[in-house]
Order: sequence, then structure tokens, then C-alpha cells
Amino acid sequence: MLRRMRIRRLYLSLREGYGTGYERYAFDKFASKMVREYDISKVLELPADGIMGIPGIKSLIFAELGCNVTVAHPSKRLLLDARRLWAALGLEASFITTHYLVSGFKDDAFDLVWNFCVIEHVSDARSMIREMLRVTRRYVLLEMQNVFNIGLPLHRLYHLLRKEPWDHGELTKMRLSYVRRLFEREGGRVVEVGATDMPPWPDINIRLREAQSQTIAASKQDADSASSELRPNVKLRPVTEVIDELRRTSAPASTAAPTFAERLFDIWYEFVESKVPTPLKILLAHHPYLIAEKCR
Repeated sequence: MLRRMRIRRLYLSLREGYGTGYERYAFDKFASKMVREYDISKVLELPADGIMGIPGIKSLIFAELGCNVTVAHPSKRLLLDARRLWAALGLEASFITTHYLVSGFKDDAFDLVWNFCVIEHVSDARSMIREMLRVTRRYVLLEMQNVFNIGLPLHRLYHLLRKEPWDHGELTKMRLSYVRRLFEREGGRVVEVGATDMPPWPDINIRLREAQSQTIAASKQDADSASSELRPNVKLRPVTEVIDELRRTSAPASTAAPTFAERLFDIWYEFVESKVPTPLKILLAHHPYLIAEKCR
């Protein structure tokens, strides 16, 4: 088992580049503030869409902060991967195989129900929000991709030139105005909007020098199609590869000196991202978010 390490060092230990590492670092800063301000202690990620093929990796911060965490996803195999990663890091969560539209959780069971970049991929977004509001007793958080980001047209052009299908979801569902309307129709009251992840570099998930040579192995699909309906075209990274990387690069968090990347992340976040006004950040950051309160 790996020795307990700071979550941000985990992100930098994985071969995913500064784009993905900073994205999670910035979310952790935001999540830490949210847990304090909204007094959150019981968290459900529903569904825990797999980033790099590991559901629940962005909920690690909630466990690190002492919250009771549940990770829910339709795929038994992906949840097994998640359980192995969390165990390797010495963190705990409940891993529940369930569909996100009919989850089986009791009404009002959690302080916070959330997910990351899911709404733009599902066909029935309103039913998903209705289910999230049913099982929370207080708040729902949705993070999504930014349809207004200045890099989006270039990203669309990149897919076009490479003759690759657009696999980042429906653009209309990435709008905060669209998500706000859905919550208001289902009895939720929006209490906060904002955005996270505003680095000075592109949001790419592998280092540029590895982009031409690295191949991410595709995992086998589950027997039932529910496991792949969220992102059917995504190739999943084997969790054994992730854990092996952590074993090779981990060090006791209390004794290891901050890396260059850690210092860079700290400086950029503290002196730039955290100072940018919310309206401007919503235009420039990679991931807008919305927090809604359950009203009925």
C-alpha cells in the first residue's frame, strides 16, 4: 500500500501533464472552500464519471477533508478500479453500482450530490437533476465544460482536421443558463455560480512530448451497456498503470520538498485565478459550476 500522500502530489505523480493536474488542483481549492462555507459532511458523486478511466478521482478531496464519501456509477468494473486506487492511497469511500437516473438511494440522504462534466453527455439531463435533488437534503453541484472558452473553436477545428468525432458533449448543455433553468423547474434554488481551472496553458491530459508516442490502452467494456453510455468513445487508462506510477514517484508528504509544478500551481492560483472576478472567470476558465439548494 502507498504511504498517505497529499492529493495534489498525486495529481502531479500521474503522467497526465499540467492540464489535468492543475484542473484537479483548482477544483480541490474550490471544494475545500465549499465544504467549509456550506458545512458539508456527507457527499455523493452521482454518477462518478471516469476521468482517465477512474471514477471518483475528483472526490478524493472530500475524503481528505474528512467527509463521508459515496461514489456511484453504473459500471461494476470501473468502481472496482476506483476502489483499488482509493485503497492504495489510504482513503475510504462507499462504492455503489447504480444507475444515475434511478439510484436507489433514500430521499434526503446526502449534504451534497455532485458530478463533473456529465450533463453535456446525458440524453435526459432533467431527470438526472431531478434524481440528484431527490437524494440530497441540501445542495447539488454541477461542473461542466465551458462553451464560451476562447479555446473551444480551436478544439472544434482540431477534431475537424483530424476527422475525429466531437466527443465532448452537447454545446447547448454546457451553458449555465440552461442548467439554471433545469434546476428552477425541478424546485432547486441557485445559490452560487462560478468557474474553476483557469491556467495559462491548454487543458490537455498528457504531456506534449508524449503526445505522439503514448498510447492509452482501451479497457474492455462491461457486459451491460450502462457502463459506457456516459462516454462511449473514451479509451480508459488501466488503473494498475496509475498505481504503478504512484508507487514509483510517491514520497512522504511531510518530508518531500515542493516540486516546481507545485510552486507554479500555488503561485498561479493565489495571485491570478483566485483574484479574477467571477464574470470574467466564467468566460476564461475551463469549467463553470453551479451550486443549487434543494427547496422542496
